[in-house]
Amino acid sequence: MIDAISIANSGLTAHQKWLDTISSNISNMQTMGYKKESAQFSNLIATNNINNAVSQQGIGVSLENTYTDFKNGDVQTTNQPYDFAIQGKGFFEIEQPDGSLAYTRIGQFHVNADGQLALANGQVLTTDIRIPPDVEHVKLAANGTLSGKVIGTGEELELGKIELVNFNNDSQLKKMGNGLYLPTQLSGEPEYGEMNTEGMGTVLQGHLEMSNVDLVSEISNLIMAQRAYQLNARVLQAGDQIMETINNLRR
Repeated sequence: MIDAISIANSGLTAHQKWLDTISSNISNMQTMGYKKESAQFSNLIATNNINNAVSQQGIGVSLENTYTDFKNGDVQTTNQPYDFAIQGKGFFEIEQPDGSLAYTRIGQFHVNADGQLALANGQVLTTDIRIPPDVEHVKLAANGTLSGKVIGTGEELELGKIELVNFNNDSQLKKMGNGLYLPTQLSGEPEYGEMNTEGMGTVLQGHLEMSNVDLVSEISNLIMAQRAYQLNARVLQAGDQIMETINNLRR
């Protein structure tokens, strides 16, 4: 009976974490560039060796880990020249204020005082792009090259080139918040490449990628997680009642 209580407790813990994951997904449905988290469960098994015979017994369940689903989200048109939406594989590499590198799918940039493309929090795109203040009509070519025209003269200037970064296992990137990710040993090292080439996606100028959370799917998962939590709670309650009955018999 103690085993039943322990198993039910493991189920309550695992499904509470699943509920937390679903809640986070639903609350970020309107967050630009948000990528949904999915849960992965595993069985807990005890191995016993009795009289030279090996036996295995299930002792519960655990939430092994959560992973990020980088499926493309819906695209929103903004018509802003420095808004970029990645379609397919790839990330933008940005440099943080402390000099470290991070990766993001959020492409809502602006031109900072140094002429670099930067995010709202000041992180700058690592590719060597400089946009002078007297340049307008900035356009993105299919190979990632940015060009613009000098105000007054109409002279066309090449401003730099946007490259994308990919990972062998992007689902294992470490989430840092604000749409930023860091590589891990499981994700592999960053691989650089030109957009529209093998393994890399394309980039839409004047668009932003929104959340990839599907409300219907999340509500279905929420119902299953709640039911599983309730069933484990009932097993725990039944185990407690049986233990109470046994204790009363001993008196």
